[in-house]
Amino acid sequence: MKTRRTVEWIVAGVLAAVLLSGGSLLAIAHRDVAEALGLTREGAPTTAPSTLFDLPDPTPTGVEAAGTGLISEVELPAQGALPSRDVLEAKLKSLDTSKLTGLGAISYEVIDASTGEVVASQSPNTPLIPASNTKTLTAVAVLNAFSGSETFATRVVQPTAGQVVLVGGGDPLLLSVPAAEGAYPQPPTTRQLATATAEALKAEGQSSVTLGFDSSYFAEPGWNETWPSNYRDQVTQLSALWVDEGKLAAGGRSRTPALDAAKIFAAQLAEQGITVVGEPVAATGDGPEVARVESLPLHVLVETAMNRSNNSFTEILGLQLAKHLGEPTTFAGSVTAIEQQLRALDLWDEGTVLHDASGLSRSNRITANMLAEAMRLLDTEPQLSVLLDGLPTAGVTGTLADRFTDDLSRPARGVARAKTGTLSMVSTLAGTTLTSDGRLVTFAFIINGPPDGWAAKVWTDQATGVVTACGC
Repeated sequence: MKTRRTVEWIVAGVLAAVLLSGGSLLAIAHRDVAEALGLTREGAPTTAPSTLFDLPDPTPTGVEAAGTGLISEVELPAQGALPSRDVLEAKLKSLDTSKLTGLGAISYEVIDASTGEVVASQSPNTPLIPASNTKTLTAVAVLNAFSGSETFATRVVQPTAGQVVLVGGGDPLLLSVPAAEGAYPQPPTTRQLATATAEALKAEGQSSVTLGFDSSYFAEPGWNETWPSNYRDQVTQLSALWVDEGKLAAGGRSRTPALDAAKIFAAQLAEQGITVVGEPVAATGDGPEVARVESLPLHVLVETAMNRSNNSFTEILGLQLAKHLGEPTTFAGSVTAIEQQLRALDLWDEGTVLHDASGLSRSNRITANMLAEAMRLLDTEPQLSVLLDGLPTAGVTGTLADRFTDDLSRPARGVARAKTGTLSMVSTLAGTTLTSDGRLVTFAFIINGPPDGWAAKVWTDQATGVVTACGC
């Protein structure tokens, strides 16, 4: 399948060709040019106004007419040569594994994004523990089922006069107070909801209420049986209603996130002049709606979960997928829904096992082939391509910011984009990169069994650097 993100990786080089005399850069943003450069994604959620790429009118002083070497006449570089499989595999096999003593298994696959041809592999069909790269498959499944523009509401309803109920809708990013100015993203807050609720109550002459909370949107009680108890610092007890991811001001994570969210909301109502009588209690969220806040669009939720490798966010997205597809809103329903979507995309290999959506479970098993093919879909399917925005950039952003520092891995800095996966004695890395010949490839490296986790990370970084540096 032909890639739709043809030359996004070489935009900087193309723009350099339009330097005018005096060294100033002419910023021409025309829809046709943007499409040619791969800066648009047909079918992906809209994130910019349709006029963004219009030419200015009138033409700025000093800009020459067409035919004088402007960007519209720049010839885009042809895609580079396909790497030699024998040469690339030899380079990968030459990497030092001496610090991976006791290595149980190493598996990888590198695929040409344009043709789907395998250009390097080792045991690519062996199911291994994927760790957080499970999130990659969850994200693909979620965006394959949804449009990406959906939002999830947190509401306040009033069953009877003098009573309000806070109803969770499964917004994983809901905050108690606004994020810092300039931070991205900017999720909705319970403070906004409390302000709107107080205004509505006062308009009805109400200044005192009791408060209930309803988290029944999901049936899941919140803890996966395959997770060790010491993972409670990595993931919050799941709930359709929480704020600040259920993180407690005193540290740690809540075991009763819905109740704690209601307590925060009660305090915020009090700040707005509404007296809350008694403690919040579980209640049924029926009755007329008083106020609501909507989550950020789903594609932003997925992007954020991927970029931060957030376990709690991803598990909530898995439950939202189950809800959307009519499966039980439990861990079992979540993984059933994920499998359904992956099979529809021909991304389910024999031996695959999932117990959760985030990858915390050591009982999960997937193959390098699945991950590499999933990454290829991000490049070729417009609906899924927004996930690339959530992948950290090697040596620059997210979970890869402090990696790719040695000579072998350094060629991938600023070029490769990938999702990490780390558990005790597990290290994975899957993403996309551009070879030195200008060929876009996808890759997945999975290591199970190394006692030295840092050495395993270094090996995956170096392998990515070798692929990126390949002019072979």
